[in-house]
Amino acid sequence: MRCSWLLATLLVAVSTNPVGAEAVPVPQEEDNTFSIVASADRDRITVGDPFLYRITVKSPGDAAVEWPESGRPPEGFELVSFDHVGPLSGSGGANIDSLRYVLTLYRTGDHTIPPFSLTCILSDGTELTAVSDAVPVTVVSVIDDEAEDIRDLKGPAEIPGEVPWYLWVIGGLVLLAAAAAVMLYIRRRRNRDAPTGSAPEIPRAPEEIALEELDRLAHKEWLVEGRVNAHYSALSEILRRYLSARYRIAAMEYTTSELMAALNAFDLDSEETRAVRVLFEECDMVKFAKYTPESHRQALSLQEGREIVELTRPPEVEEAAAPGKPADGDAPVAGEASDGGAGSAQAPVR
Repeated sequence: MRCSWLLATLLVAVSTNPVGAEAVPVPQEEDNTFSIVASADRDRITVGDPFLYRITVKSPGDAAVEWPESGRPPEGFELVSFDHVGPLSGSGGANIDSLRYVLTLYRTGDHTIPPFSLTCILSDGTELTAVSDAVPVTVVSVIDDEAEDIRDLKGPAEIPGEVPWYLWVIGGLVLLAAAAAVMLYIRRRRNRDAPTGSAPEIPRAPEEIALEELDRLAHKEWLVEGRVNAHYSALSEILRRYLSARYRIAAMEYTTSELMAALNAFDLDSEETRAVRVLFEECDMVKFAKYTPESHRQALSLQEGREIVELTRPPEVEEAAAPGKPADGDAPVAGEASDGGAGSAQAPVR
């Protein structure tokens, strides 16, 4: 009876687990998928705030992917940095590549990163194309309308008790008398100190003031001390004050895009426009995106600021000679014949 039980157990084990069945490998199906997935780490940023835009590409192992130009940002966005990781091995022999763009934007409003498309060619010559979805991004001002730390002013505090009306009248008369005395003193002091018959002060040209301010900024040596943000902030303010006075525009209140649009109305040539745009965009990157230019770019910043002033300064107009005044170098004209006799000439006065 015991032998029959052991024999039945052995037959059941052999039938449920054949010898060598676990040693046979299961073939893995090859993955020929070609796809692109695009995403951003944030869908809402402030002006000049960098954000990460990631593109994940899955391609067959034997495919040759036609990659775009390295480091070229999506249309309408500013590139801070770019990185390409891959290819890495995925399931089914597929390749996984990751493109990482750090982008920013200086225009508020709702924007869209356009779809990203790629093409690959398989070993048998088959051509595949994949397109990602568009990614929306909202850019808001540095001062958000929904900010909770900005509150309305408190109402005026009430003064306890009631002040008699005659005290208000007396106080008003005292203030008027004091103001009249101060104005009279200032007028007499101004008339006494003003030199009689002095020539009016000639206002200085905006380009002259700007060049002196750039020289003073160079003497501060903030770049040597590592104060890159302070240097570029001061450089931007000097050039904005100059452009405000030169073209009669509110350059101090404009963003870089608004400033370029205002300058385009003055028909600047391409060299002047490019010089202004390149330097002001670099100043914005340092102030708002915590970007640190390379040392050779820092050394060129003051020179580029002076070039902007020199390129946009008004042309010098030569003073016309006064009527009746001979030009320099002209010989004195000989006198006409005298009344005393024909042919006699009057000697020129020296």
